[in-house]
Amino acid sequence: MDFLSIDVASELDTLCEAQLRGTWQVPAELVRLALRLGATAVSVEGRGRGIGISWRGPKIGEAPLADLASALDPKRSSSDRQRAIAALESSGMEALLWAAGLRGSRIRVTSSGGRHHVLYEGRHRRRPRVEGGGGQTATEGVDIEWRCAGLDRRRALRWLAVAARFSRAEVEIDSRPAPRGFAGGLYSVRIEDPLPCRIGLTRHGEDPVLWLLQNGVVSTRASLPGYPPFEAAVELGGCVAPGASGADLRRAVTPFLVEIVDRAVWMMLEVADRLSSMDESHRQRLSLLLLRSARKGIRSREICAVPLVRSCGDDRLLTVDEIREMAARHGGLLQVLETRDAEGEALVDPRSTLVASSEAREILSELADVRFQTPFRRHRSFGRRLAARLWILGIGLSRRMRGLQPRRRVRETELNPRERRVLGSLREAVAPVELELWEGKGAIAKSSSALVLPLSNPAVEAASQLVTDQPAWIYPALLALDTGERVPDEIRRAWMQALGVN
Repeated sequence: MDFLSIDVASELDTLCEAQLRGTWQVPAELVRLALRLGATAVSVEGRGRGIGISWRGPKIGEAPLADLASALDPKRSSSDRQRAIAALESSGMEALLWAAGLRGSRIRVTSSGGRHHVLYEGRHRRRPRVEGGGGQTATEGVDIEWRCAGLDRRRALRWLAVAARFSRAEVEIDSRPAPRGFAGGLYSVRIEDPLPCRIGLTRHGEDPVLWLLQNGVVSTRASLPGYPPFEAAVELGGCVAPGASGADLRRAVTPFLVEIVDRAVWMMLEVADRLSSMDESHRQRLSLLLLRSARKGIRSREICAVPLVRSCGDDRLLTVDEIREMAARHGGLLQVLETRDAEGEALVDPRSTLVASSEAREILSELADVRFQTPFRRHRSFGRRLAARLWILGIGLSRRMRGLQPRRRVRETELNPRERRVLGSLREAVAPVELELWEGKGAIAKSSSALVLPLSNPAVEAASQLVTDQPAWIYPALLALDTGERVPDEIRRAWMQALGVN
C-alpha cells in the first residue's frame, strides 16, 4: 500500500499551464509538432468554437496516442500516468499533452495512412477513448480538432501567423498562406553556420531582433541592444531539448551571438555595391548601419573601403578612407549638409562638402578624424533669397498646423537610446501582442491591433525610469502599467531573484 501518492491530475494542470503563456499558443505548438514529424504543408482553420489542424503525409503513431490516453486517464495508477508523461516529453510529443491536458480542453486526433488508423478522443478530467483499426485508408495524414475554455481564437491565429513566418513548410491559416519572411524587409540571406539562420535587413528598428525557432516555428523573441539593427530567425531545434522554454533558447543562442552579428554585417557589405542604385532612404539606412558597425569594431577595415557617403560636388559616393584623405588636405575640416538641405544649394566649394545626417557625421568624426562645419553659400539674388525665405516660413507654418492635429504615433527613430531599450524590453515581455508609443499623456489603451502607451503618461515615464535603473524591474513595471496582458513566469522569477527570494 502506498502511503505517499501524487495528485497527477493537479500536476498535469500545472505542467500544461506552466509550459504555455496562454491557450492561444497551442495551435502554433501543434503546427510545430507537424513540422517536426516532417509535414511539408499544414492547414489551420477555425472550426465552430475551436481550431482544426491537419496535414497530409507523416502520421502520429499508435504508441504516442496510447501514452496520451494513459497520461490523462484518471482510472490509471499514478506510476503509469507518470511513465506516460515522461514518454511523451522524451519523444517530442508534449504538444499533444499540453493541448489535451489544459483545463476545459477537448481534442480529437485522427491519424491514418496505409493500414494504419487511430482515433483519439479526450476531454479534460474524463477518461479518453482510443480506437485502432486496420484496412486500407484512402487518405494519409493527421487531422486534429481542438477547443478549450477561454480560447481567444483570433489571438491564437495571429500568433500562429507570426510563429510560422520563417517555416520552410507551407502553412495555411483559414485557407490563406501565412506571411513569410521579415516584415518590412530590404534584403535577406540564409546561412547554415554557425547555426541554421535567416538574416534580414529591415526598413525600421533600432536594435537587432532575434526570432528563436524550434523545428521552424518561433518560440520566443530576444533583442540585442547596442548593435546595428538587423533581424535573424535562428533555428535552435538541434541545440535544445524538446519543450525547451524561452529562457533555455536564449541561453542556447548566447555563445553564437558574436558570429551572428558578424554574419549580419557581412551581408550588409555584400549588398553595399548596390548603394548607388538604391532609393535614397534605403541607401541612407544601409550606409548608417555600416557606419555603426565600423564604430563597434565589426569589419571596420572592410567598411571603411566601401563608398557610403555622398559628395555634394559630383554626387558620387565616397569611402571613409577617401573622406579621411580629403580632410587631411583641408586641415581636418570639411563642410556638410543634411540630406533635406542638399538640393539646389549654391555652394562655394561643393567638392569638399558631404551630404550626411547628424548621426553619420558624428560617426565619421570618430572614424576619419574630421570636423564638420556649415558650408559657405554663394551670394544669391534678392528674388532667390525671398523665395528661400518664403519656403522656410511655409515649413514653419506647416509644423505649427500639425500641432493642431490629433496625436500621432512616435517612430522609433525619434526615441533616445534609453527609450528604445525600454521599448524593446516591454515588447519582448508582452509578445506576441504588438506595442506602440504615441504622443501625449492619455491613458494606456488597446487598439484593434496593438497595445498603446502614451509616451508622456506619468506611469509610462516612471516605468521607463525603473527599467533603466534595474532591468529586473520590468515585472513591477508591467503590473503598474496594468496592460491587461499576463506577465510571463520567467520575468516574475527574474524579479524574485533580484530581490534575493527563492
